[in-house]
Amino acid sequence: MDKEILNMEEAAELFNVSIKTFIKLLKEEKVPARKIGREWRFSRQALIQWLSAGDSQQYSSSESDPKEFFDRVAAEWSKLRSGYYDEDVINILQSSGLLEKDMVLVDLGAGDGYLARAVAPSVDTVIAVDISGAMISELRKKAAAEGIRNIQTIVSDGCDVPLEDGSVDLVCANMFLHHIEEPISAVREMGRILKPGGKVFLADLVEHGNKELMEAMHDVWPGFSRKDISDWFVRCGFSIRQFDTLGQKTSGRKAGKKKGGSVFVMTAVKQ
Repeated sequence: MDKEILNMEEAAELFNVSIKTFIKLLKEEKVPARKIGREWRFSRQALIQWLSAGDSQQYSSSESDPKEFFDRVAAEWSKLRSGYYDEDVINILQSSGLLEKDMVLVDLGAGDGYLARAVAPSVDTVIAVDISGAMISELRKKAAAEGIRNIQTIVSDGCDVPLEDGSVDLVCANMFLHHIEEPISAVREMGRILKPGGKVFLADLVEHGNKELMEAMHDVWPGFSRKDISDWFVRCGFSIRQFDTLGQKTSGRKAGKKKGGSVFVMTAVKQ
C-alpha cells in the first residue's frame, strides 16, 4: 500500500484488522485522524508512528454506552419511543409490496420488536438483531404474549452479524443507522448477508440540529442527508429504488414540531 492518505477501509487493512475492530480502536485510543465531512482520513506515516509509539489511554468499551443505555430503558422503550416516532413507517412497509410469505427478513436494531412483531405474520422468518440483551428479552416476552413463534433473535451491534453470506431476502433498519459510529460498515454488512437481488428497507431521520432529540434517544448521528445515504449504499453495491421524505407530523415527532422530526424512507436493491 503506497498511498499516504487512507480512508477507513485502507487504514483497517494497514493494521490488518476488520473495519469493526478499527472503529472500536478509534473510539478507545488516541489514533491520529481527521474527519473530513462525514468520512475519516488517515496519514499512513502518522498511523505507523502512532503504532510504534504505543500511546494508549484508559477507556471504556466502544459498545458500552449504547448497550448500557438500551439495556437501561428496555422495559420502558415502547413508551419512550412513542414520544418521537409513530407507526407510519410500519404502515409504509406493510403496504410496500416488499413482504413475501416465504422470505427471511432481518430487523437490524430491533429493540423490543416494534417492527419485527408487526411484520412476522407476513413472512416466513424474522431474525431480530439488537445490541441490547435486555431489549431482546423484552422482544421475546412480547412476541410470546402475542403468540408469535417465527422470530429468531441475535445479540449484535448489526455490523458483524453471525449469518451466512447471501442468506437473507430483506433487511429492515428502522431508526437504526443513526446509532452506528461508522454507518457504511453497517450498510456493507447488509450487503453481505443479502442474497443477490435482496432488498433493504431503511427508515431514519433526515439530518437535523435538534440536540434534545439526540440526547433523548442516545443518537450518534443527527440524521442523514439523502446524498450521504445514497452514496454509501451505491458504494456498497446497491441501487436506490425509492427515497421519500415524510413530513414532521407524519414522522411522529410530537409537541411543537421541533426541528429534526422528519423521517426518510428508502428502498435499495443489492446488485
